[in-house]
Amino acid sequence: LANPSQTLSAFPTTLDWNFTTSTFTNLGGVDNSLPQGRNATRFQVSEDFVKKWGNQQLGLGVNFLRADVTDFAYASNAIGQLIPLTLDAFYQGGVDPSFLGGTDPNTDFTLLNQSFPQQVSQRIAFYRLGLYGQDQWHARSNLTLTLALQAEHQSNPVCQRSCFARLTGPFESVSHDPDQPYNQAILIDQKQAFQDLNSLLWSPRFSFAWQPFGVSRNTVIRGGIGIFYDPLPAALINFFSSNPPVVNSFTIHGYSLTPDESNSLFKNASASNAAFVNGFAAGQTLAQIQAVDSNFSPPSITVPNNKTYSPQYQKWSLEVQQTFGTATSVSIGYYGNHGIHELIFNPSANAFGFGPFPAGLCASPPVPPCADPRFSDVTEITTPGVSNYNGMVVSFQHRFTRWGQGLFQANYTYGHALDEVSNGGLGQFTIGSSIFPQDPYNLRGSYGPADYDVRHSINANYVWQVPVKAALRGHGSDYLVKGWQISGTIFARTGFPYTVIDGAEASERNLNNFFGTIYAVPVDPSASGTSCGEGAAIPLSPHPCQPPQVLANGSPNPNAFFVQTGCETGFNAGHLGPSGSCINGPVVSFAQGRNRFRGPNYFNTDFAIMKNTKIPGWEKGELGIGFQFFNFFNHPNFGLPDNNLSDPTFGQILYMESPPTSILGAGLGGDASPRNIQLKVQLQF
Repeated sequence: LANPSQTLSAFPTTLDWNFTTSTFTNLGGVDNSLPQGRNATRFQVSEDFVKKWGNQQLGLGVNFLRADVTDFAYASNAIGQLIPLTLDAFYQGGVDPSFLGGTDPNTDFTLLNQSFPQQVSQRIAFYRLGLYGQDQWHARSNLTLTLALQAEHQSNPVCQRSCFARLTGPFESVSHDPDQPYNQAILIDQKQAFQDLNSLLWSPRFSFAWQPFGVSRNTVIRGGIGIFYDPLPAALINFFSSNPPVVNSFTIHGYSLTPDESNSLFKNASASNAAFVNGFAAGQTLAQIQAVDSNFSPPSITVPNNKTYSPQYQKWSLEVQQTFGTATSVSIGYYGNHGIHELIFNPSANAFGFGPFPAGLCASPPVPPCADPRFSDVTEITTPGVSNYNGMVVSFQHRFTRWGQGLFQANYTYGHALDEVSNGGLGQFTIGSSIFPQDPYNLRGSYGPADYDVRHSINANYVWQVPVKAALRGHGSDYLVKGWQISGTIFARTGFPYTVIDGAEASERNLNNFFGTIYAVPVDPSASGTSCGEGAAIPLSPHPCQPPQVLANGSPNPNAFFVQTGCETGFNAGHLGPSGSCINGPVVSFAQGRNRFRGPNYFNTDFAIMKNTKIPGWEKGELGIGFQFFNFFNHPNFGLPDNNLSDPTFGQILYMESPPTSILGAGLGGDASPRNIQLKVQLQF
């Protein structure tokens, strides 16, 4: 922002409608997540040594990386984020008074998420060290075997100001007694981020290349098996250095949303922060802090497990390649991997009063199972996730010279990727995808197609030096007929998967410390999405990807595939009937499963024509002029439908899919879907 203080004086927070309705756009944008950024200094040393010894080639290597980072993200959300759950709550100034003391106090209210940091920046340091040894043995003239072993060490990140804080143990093992003082439950001034890491990672690998019919033939069989590791994401460091009392984060509800009101969400959040800071330093309990501030809202906290593992992937492959002469080759390969120790975020470790969670909050002494009243949302970061992938790739490549020089290559992939959470829970792969498992007590219940599970994919590209002079039988000036080039790409794939969720139900459960995802409950096992394509796009959307939950007259749709929002009684269970009056409706219990529905397919092709001309008197100088066409046929590609059944646009497609290549680059959010034409001039020398 050009003038942040002036902006905040006009509107001092962020008003977020994403969890409620698409009636309004957000006010304040993503400014609640700012400031962001970091200063980083990195030192890296990499060295390899290779020695040939007869028919063997031995290799040794080392790689060392040290990073010192000053992170400025700790003032994030200091201005707060307002989330009205209903239009009535917003219209009434934060809470609909008709429900105060009524039969359903968990419906019309506004949430405020706000953080209060002690420091706006922290200095973090970590390093990684890797060693490997490799032996490549030419066992025969037509057989090569490679055996390798790699050892890696990832350090436990350290904070120069000892800014890490965490519970005294995993959340399920610590005391939930509300009479235990906060400063006995939380360890502060911790130098290291994790309680324990599997710091030494061994990665054995084996591969072979075999020409079964001899070196004079053109058949090669390749294969391999090995273990690989991903380093733990550095983003995890921010979670443990943003815990109370270093950064106090509160989720407030039940008060006015106007900051200057005497009993507002913002003033109660500020008062809760002051009471917690003073109470923590004095060794006070929850009851003692509440005696000072009767409206005290407990803080949130993020906790690791006793031991955190780096994600491990067991990979294997087998490929057959056949060349035909020197111009054509075809290969068929099978590739698979199995992942273990993948990251899982559970933001509902302290949930209660819904589904499989404890019925209520703990008293003193606690009688498990019960939720800890000293905290609001508790996020557990563990590494029990698994994934699997199996795929077949067919590749074709052909170089041609008969009608000018050129190259054409194409790849077809059939694959199937499955997991419980995609992208390690750190970010959405597609709009609307969930980064949390639905039921943290049944992680395998979320096992299904990964967010990036594309069953069929074709990628191709070509380049052709057009023989214009030959076509004109040698006529024409070389400056005009030489140097013409045509090139292009082709992309085609089946649609990404998605899950139908009930965002309104999940938001209402925030009062019960539930901050995860709730899958919509099918009305019967045969519920399935309709064809998902151009007909589902706004503004007309005559054929949405899912039948609407509500008819045009406002009544529930009897042909809806899912129970109405608010009618869930737990995970994969609910009552049939209209929203708000479904208590006495028939009970249904069907599991939708994760990512069972598919979005639209994708097709795109790019095309370019260039004329390259030698510059007279300049030995290596060449001038190229031409046009590039992105999405050459101006083919519309549509994104995933709105998968939140509580939205009025449920089942409709609200955005266009960005292409993998464009003038604006990939994934930048620009309007890159229509055909773009670019004049290109290049000088090579």
